[in-house]
Amino acid sequence: MSSVRAAGIPRARHRAPARRIVGASAAPPGGFSAVDQALAGALIVLSALPYAAVPLGSNTNLPLSSVVAVVLILRCTAHMPVMWTAVLVGATPFFASAVRMFLTPQPVQIPASITWLVFTLPLAGTAAAALVLGSRIIPWLSWTILLSAAFTLVQKYVFFDLFDVIPFESLYNLPGYANVSDFSDTFLTYVRRPFGLFPETSFMVGTLSLMAMALVIVVRHHGRSMTPRDVAALAAVLWAVAISGSGAAVVVLGVVLVAAIAPYAVRNAWAAVILVPLGLAGAVAVGVGVLQDRQESFNWSWADRGSSLVAGARYLVSDPATFLWGVGRGNTNQLFLSGRMPLGDLQHYNPLPDIYSVIGRVLLENGMLFGLALVGSMAVLCVRSGGRNRLWLGVCTLVVWLVVAGATTSYDSAFWVWGTPGLCLGLELSRAAASSPLPAPAPPSTTHPVTHTP
Repeated sequence: MSSVRAAGIPRARHRAPARRIVGASAAPPGGFSAVDQALAGALIVLSALPYAAVPLGSNTNLPLSSVVAVVLILRCTAHMPVMWTAVLVGATPFFASAVRMFLTPQPVQIPASITWLVFTLPLAGTAAAALVLGSRIIPWLSWTILLSAAFTLVQKYVFFDLFDVIPFESLYNLPGYANVSDFSDTFLTYVRRPFGLFPETSFMVGTLSLMAMALVIVVRHHGRSMTPRDVAALAAVLWAVAISGSGAAVVVLGVVLVAAIAPYAVRNAWAAVILVPLGLAGAVAVGVGVLQDRQESFNWSWADRGSSLVAGARYLVSDPATFLWGVGRGNTNQLFLSGRMPLGDLQHYNPLPDIYSVIGRVLLENGMLFGLALVGSMAVLCVRSGGRNRLWLGVCTLVVWLVVAGATTSYDSAFWVWGTPGLCLGLELSRAAASSPLPAPAPPSTTHPVTHTP
């Protein structure tokens, strides 16, 4: 018997320190309250409801999602990366203006600067929501996607094709978006492309595609398997995109599908043999169908969009000052409307009021120094969304984001244009917090009390 046991002192038991598993717990990290979780859930739901907004003047609006984002960001003051993201992104056009003021007498557009602050809040807001909800963000995303995509399908097959009406037509009336009532007869006669709860078809396709990609990302991040609800949500999105007639469907259908089924194909031979070929064949068939329909019909929208992008790129490189510092927030629209944007031999069928690209507008208005820094940072966040060992998933996220933000939608108010890199930032922060080592337990004492025997 050892002297320790003879002295009546129990032998110390050494236990291996517990290790954190990324995404293993559904409980939100950081001790967030039920109010925080409710705000984060509300933000996800409002992200798919652009008409849930308050008119802000005669030409724009204040989305309720931005209001919730502000509150959620302020409640995450302990997470400084979220706060710094909100500040730096919001200040981007002001940094460029501070330099430009010494080079040109062009004044700062105050209303346009305010809309920039409002519309870019989802980047930091979604990062905060990802931190607050943890894995609970999955059902919030899944249900929101499923209901929004299902309404899009019902809108097309029931209201447009059977009843020949636009459902809830009076609700599609908000400053900043076209009033559907102004062209409803023309739409029902010639177009009939579904747009769901969004201002137009491209807005719907871009938002639902990015949300579907976000669902794939968070499911993978938290180590979960897709539930029947998640599968139904993705299927509904792919269906809605396939019947939209949007050119984005040529790319996003295949990319989202591959991102969703690749993990199962790696683990299951039947999925690799059956699901992957069938899925890709379907995506290719839809893409070819969209291209054929666009080539056979009067394709003015693609020509207008492409000409606006080329014109903006030409103007950006027209002189060094514009290339470096941009034209200023809100001035792109004025360049087009005033006729100062050289169109030259570019083909377009309608007057071009703006550049039809969110990324293109960011670069043209803020220059390559500040605009490219912002776009590049968001692109890096998208690439890192898959984690350090899942580069393919990050590349899929980046491709979908570039297609949507660069060539599909021109609305700065499209939540998920900013929310996608914001979600990736939130997952990056949660990954870093979960992988940080726990404090080592204190070593057992080696000194023993001295006992005196009588």
